[in-house]
Amino acid sequence: MLGWHKDPPDSANSTVVCRFIEVIPMSYLVYFNFFLCNLMPLLVMIVLYIFCFIHGRLKEKPGNGAQNQSHIYLQKEKQLASSLALVLTLFVVSWLPIHIMNIVDYFRGPDTVPYKTFYVGILLSHANSAVNPVVYAFKIKKIKTAYVKIWRQFVLCSTETVICCLARQTTENASSNMRSGENDTTPI
Repeated sequence: MLGWHKDPPDSANSTVVCRFIEVIPMSYLVYFNFFLCNLMPLLVMIVLYIFCFIHGRLKEKPGNGAQNQSHIYLQKEKQLASSLALVLTLFVVSWLPIHIMNIVDYFRGPDTVPYKTFYVGILLSHANSAVNPVVYAFKIKKIKTAYVKIWRQFVLCSTETVICCLARQTTENASSNMRSGENDTTPI
């Protein structure tokens, strides 16, 4: 199927070549992938963000006595909306170049955009997936806390922590073996 499953050549001088542009038809990338699956939802999201920010969904409204609690909730809501707006902006900046190149290539001819430019656009679009977790970590406190916990537990673990973890695993394995031995009634 399209040659992706075949083994690479055995030659020492062989290189792996990206065939993304040659495998997927440009008509599919332009009409279906960009116009239908990316541009339409993107326009809907942009319109909704404009509506939220300009028309006052996130504006402070007078409270009835619980104003302080309402103000804290509103601050969190604004922060979350700005985080999602940043993710949306990064998505557009990362994916729009490759889609523009696809459109130019489809309507102007196959050799209008150089292949190396396509590869840079593909790399940029894939980089979006690497950037999102970083943005979430800096903008959303719960995710940042989870990342710090994972970092401390698995990356910054000291030898004491490793020894403690190994000792705990050994103890757990021994106790589970004892429990399974208790239930085993077959003679040895």
